[in-house]
Amino acid sequence: MNFIFLHLRSHFKQNVSKGMLLLLVPFLFLQNCYLNPFVYDLLNPVEKEEDSAFLSLLGLGPSSFIVTGQLISLGSVVSGATVKIADSTDITNQSITDSAGRFKLIGSAGNMTLEVDHLGTVFRIGLSVTPPIVTLNSISNSSYSVISLEAYSSILGDISFLDLTSSNPYNGLNVTDNTIYSATIGNDFLFVFSDNLEIPSDADAWRATNFIFTPSINFYSTAVSGNQAQIQVDTGSYMFGTYTLTLMPGIKSTSGNSLRATVIQFQINHLP
Repeated sequence: MNFIFLHLRSHFKQNVSKGMLLLLVPFLFLQNCYLNPFVYDLLNPVEKEEDSAFLSLLGLGPSSFIVTGQLISLGSVVSGATVKIADSTDITNQSITDSAGRFKLIGSAGNMTLEVDHLGTVFRIGLSVTPPIVTLNSISNSSYSVISLEAYSSILGDISFLDLTSSNPYNGLNVTDNTIYSATIGNDFLFVFSDNLEIPSDADAWRATNFIFTPSINFYSTAVSGNQAQIQVDTGSYMFGTYTLTLMPGIKSTSGNSLRATVIQFQINHLP
């Protein structure tokens, strides 16, 4: 009797062990398949697709980029100019600057050279693109400059901007005599935008936060109306040298767009 019991117990253990082994083999096989990249892609196509889209929105995925900026000359935007990739045979990838001087081209990360034709004046612009940052490297015609440069994923489509369309003082201004002084910094500072602005509750505090001058300048008052901001300046606080003005994203339109940080540099080499 004991012999029969022992034999049955041994046979039961062997069968249980074999059964557990049979259960473990397919489980391990599935685990290895799941870790296999090919099988993983088959099992998770949606998740991978979403990850790719998410990375593209961050400028990290394998998508094309829209490279955009504003073309300006002597403080005012240049509209109607043709901008394209230099030496490119793709005639579809070109842009006509709009009423805010803005162009938009399909580009990619790395160095990029643009060719501009403005009423027969042709020149080139050298850029360095590291999305979302675009850096101006060179421009072959000093009468022009480019501001508000950036790159964003083409997935975002045709987005809208709040742009600075004219200013006094303007980028590249060099005050060298009484005529230039009287026509520019001898008057109130005036900034015109592409859309109506949110009206701040305290205009002077708004100006102090969003118009950063280095070195500093003293002001009397600030007025915001429609698409313009006018700043009354204390001309007695001017000094000789180079000034840098940074307009900040706290400048917003009534439609909810914020100004991209915009830098203006001007020089004062003459005072009356």
